[in-house]
Amino acid sequence: MATLHLVNKASALAACMSVVSAEDAIVLLEDGVYAGTAGLAPDRRLHALAPDVIARGLSGRLAPRVEVVSDDGFVALVEAHQPVVTWR
Repeated sequence: MATLHLVNKASALAACMSVVSAEDAIVLLEDGVYAGTAGLAPDRRLHALAPDVIARGLSGRLAPRVEVVSDDGFVALVEAHQPVVTWR
């Protein structure tokens, strides 16, 4: 099964990207959602947790390849991936 990478801080995304494989998924949460803004996000599909995007005023400011997911969408990603790794 593919790994789910949880990125809690924007600065942690670079370290995550150095080990992530093509089938892995990356979720930006907490202050990690700042990494999803245009110009910072890598050329890879990312997911960002909707409540954290809204709380930080980033709605409409994320790169096009960043998919905003609800809490239910986050749970579905956790269920579909194993292991789950947190990057801080």
